[in-house]
Amino acid sequence: MANDRFFLIYQEASDEECLLTIQPYKNQQELAEAINQLSARQVEEYTIIKGKKMKATLKLAVELTEADDAEDE
Repeated sequence: MANDRFFLIYQEASDEECLLTIQPYKNQQELAEAINQLSARQVEEYTIIKGKKMKATLKLAVELTEADDAEDE
């Protein structure tokens, strides 16, 4: 199946942001190199999916505001 690809899915979080990445790779060599780069950045958890070329759209907006302690009383 020439149209098969590998999709690497991983999440990175810091105090300022949380990123979910879904990255396609054409072959196992490219995928292995990407996993080695994740390991160097200490990203230990990821998912690999093998499948056909996919297209996805995700739109998400989250607004966070600091909670006022007076509201809890």
